[in-house]
Amino acid sequence: MGRLVRCMINSYLNKFDRLTRNQRKELYTPVVPIPAIYSITDFFNAYGLGRPLHPQIMCMRLEEQPDTKLKVMPLYRSNFYRIILFTNSQLAFTAGNTRQSIGQNCLSFSYPGKLESWEREGRLYGTVIYFTQEFADVDSTHSGFDSQYPFFTLAGDTLLSLDQTEADQLRQLAEEMIREMYSELPDKLSMVRKLLAVYLHKIRRLYTQKMGQLPAEQKANQALLNRFRNVLDEYVTQLVSGQQSVMPSVSLLADLLGISANYLNEVIKRVSGLPASAHVQRKMMLEIKALLLHSDDQVAQIAYRFGFDNVSYFNRFFKKQTGQTPLEFRARHQV
Repeated sequence: MGRLVRCMINSYLNKFDRLTRNQRKELYTPVVPIPAIYSITDFFNAYGLGRPLHPQIMCMRLEEQPDTKLKVMPLYRSNFYRIILFTNSQLAFTAGNTRQSIGQNCLSFSYPGKLESWEREGRLYGTVIYFTQEFADVDSTHSGFDSQYPFFTLAGDTLLSLDQTEADQLRQLAEEMIREMYSELPDKLSMVRKLLAVYLHKIRRLYTQKMGQLPAEQKANQALLNRFRNVLDEYVTQLVSGQQSVMPSVSLLADLLGISANYLNEVIKRVSGLPASAHVQRKMMLEIKALLLHSDDQVAQIAYRFGFDNVSYFNRFFKKQTGQTPLEFRARHQV
């Protein structure tokens, strides 16, 4: 039976490869977006954290989160802010198309619309603050938002490393917020709001101080990396929605940025340690995995959606990146 099924699948894929682009459009179905988690309560439910004490603000220690929480968080976008102070952790973290390993004394930032997923190993240590735009009176549309909260932008997607003194100072503030959250005092939310404002202000000082220490050339290179990621995100979104039909390449993206492909690759590799093509592949893989997990599209449909003219090549591309075929990945990870 297994051999018969494989033959049927191969027959279908071969027929798909011979279809013209117009014929393939008949197989094209509306795109299923990456899931959005709209509230802190919904995030707690999805991640297995129980119920937050308040729907707009929650402060807690990472080491006190239940062991039943997810080890792997699938790709998602949230609609709230989160600041995690890791004091000692083992976590593979993906934000956008950047994958990082988190260790000791660093800050991680999340904001509405940010694309991320993670896989933890062992117990995490540190503190986490979740809050909504309304609670903190944060307005991302305000003209001064980028300068007031630079860590809640694409430029702040990288982890902010801290020395021990800096980490201890922030930990003390976070602990004070946690004590207030779990107290029975009638004005505790007012106090937490004030402490949060101080917490954000201290982080801004640290962030601007550390970023301000970067040489002008390094700042310019970081700015190009952010522009590259923005253009890549926008292009892949258009590709998935059918507004584009050509797979992204470093040359194509360099043209959109108005620079040469060689210069783009040189800068991206200097800043991130990876060539521009690796960022493109990672972004493509994130979106492909999302469709495999969150849609009923057949593999051939997904291949066409991402600009692959040959399904066999798509399968080889996916397996090279993951060690699994698309169908194996879907069967193993789809809930």
